[in-house]
Amino acid sequence: MAAAPLVEICVDDLDGVLAAELGGADRVELCGDLLEGGTTPSIGLIGRVLDRVSRIGVQIMVRPRGGDFVYSPAELEVMRADLRAIAAAAAGSRVAVGVVFGVLTVEGRVDVAAMRLLIEAADGVPVTFHKAIDATDDVIAAYEVLRGLGVERVLTSGGPGSAAEGAETLARLVRVSADGPTVLAGGGVRPGNVRALVTATGVAEVHLRAQVAAGRGDGGLVTDVAIVRAVVAEVGRNEPEPAPPRAEVVLALDIGGTNLKGAIVDATGRTLLTRLAEITEPGDAALQLVRTLLAGLAAEAETAGFHVVGAGVVTPGIIDDGVVVYASTLEWTRVPLGAVLSADLSVPVHIGHDVRSAGLAEGLFGASAGLPDSVFVAIGTGVAASIFSSGTSTVGATTSAGELGHIPAIPGGEACTCGQSGCLEVYMSGAGLARRYLALGGAEALTAAQISERLTDDPIAAAVWADGLRALSLGLTSVTLLLDPAAIVLGGGIARAEDTLLVPLRELISEALAWRSAPVVSRSLLGTAGGRVGAAVLAFRAAGRGHVADSWQQATVLAEPETAVLQPR
Repeated sequence: MAAAPLVEICVDDLDGVLAAELGGADRVELCGDLLEGGTTPSIGLIGRVLDRVSRIGVQIMVRPRGGDFVYSPAELEVMRADLRAIAAAAAGSRVAVGVVFGVLTVEGRVDVAAMRLLIEAADGVPVTFHKAIDATDDVIAAYEVLRGLGVERVLTSGGPGSAAEGAETLARLVRVSADGPTVLAGGGVRPGNVRALVTATGVAEVHLRAQVAAGRGDGGLVTDVAIVRAVVAEVGRNEPEPAPPRAEVVLALDIGGTNLKGAIVDATGRTLLTRLAEITEPGDAALQLVRTLLAGLAAEAETAGFHVVGAGVVTPGIIDDGVVVYASTLEWTRVPLGAVLSADLSVPVHIGHDVRSAGLAEGLFGASAGLPDSVFVAIGTGVAASIFSSGTSTVGATTSAGELGHIPAIPGGEACTCGQSGCLEVYMSGAGLARRYLALGGAEALTAAQISERLTDDPIAAAVWADGLRALSLGLTSVTLLLDPAAIVLGGGIARAEDTLLVPLRELISEALAWRSAPVVSRSLLGTAGGRVGAAVLAFRAAGRGHVADSWQQATVLAEPETAVLQPR
């Protein structure tokens, strides 16, 4: 018994595609502006359709305008560019993708030269010749020309009228199509006539719009899933079981001064996969590295059956509405990072400040969880802070709030690279401690951790460390009096020095506060994972799913992936 005919639905929006898939159609012809007879859809629509469908094939119309099918050299140039873009999108699609176009000469024949140029631009993507064939003076002769060009399918009514009126020609085409293009019958196909059409012609594929008035009062049309289901039933196809929803994940990326830490995170807060990359060159090269790493993570997630719904990227520098205004270590100035990555990934992307994002994570799952007033201080190469007041992150008028490392902790003190004097990070930071140790006569270059380990038997190390503690305590005392935090949480490698940093620091702050008790001063519980966790929270918020983080647990967000390869869902 012959297989039931395939059903293709002509649509011009994402809702129509989803309705066609839900109704059991096998393919859609994706167009722009069906009121003009169908034109090339936007690249944004194409991207979202390929991202959202799970089963249905997608045939993409390439037609620069309504009207006839005789195109100028400029119009053909545009069509070739569109075809190249579609071919690139099709390469990463999990569903079958084809293209639909047709070109005629002014005499009303297939324009063989133009078709060859367009087929070449399609780069192997299967080609359907659309109903331009019905505008030729000899449909059978035109079909033979298309056979020679190697097109895969011909959409036709068998002539200028409806498919029912052209049934005899359609039947003739079907009889000669065994080794030629498949005949796709379209034109006035409806649930009430499709069975008779298939019986009379033997076509194996049917094409129709399944649209009704939108109800908006503007003359618009929408695809009706009931019509799709009715046609599917009439041709004898069983409506498929809907594909199970794919698990939603986000991409999280923590940009450091020397490396990138990327991750795929699911809706429970668990990190499923991590990928690292070293930044060997700043500027454009660093930007391209970010784009490549995120694109790779997205591809791995989709291949494994997950649905990427958003991305969160945290970076040092001054951030303003998705734009990295300035990041010195990356040599970025006014880089529209959010717009670039959103276009790459076709999902919402939130760009956040690295320390503020780590502070957000600490406030949700770490040492300051449940405290609406807190300060997170990251002590690394420099010093920066994340400030939460009444549960709200303080960003500032120029989005640069939290530059704790550049408050004048020591009036008239040593020069800072920023142009000021006596800045806190001159005395207490990884770079500051190492520089001052050598400047005061240290015999060899030491890291901050090494300096902290020599306090009992190296007077220079002890002096440098004491100066750093004094500067940090003065800075945090000022923070306490200005912001009234319940807790101050220290992050970064230096913060791990419990006995040599936290214990004396607490004492110095308590001594400096005459009439107020000192806030709790503790070490970060999330450590280096804070940036990644914060980025994941921002990603789910960007995707409109911020509520999922409400149930995350500290143990889950800190758990490392079980394998180095993402397991298929």
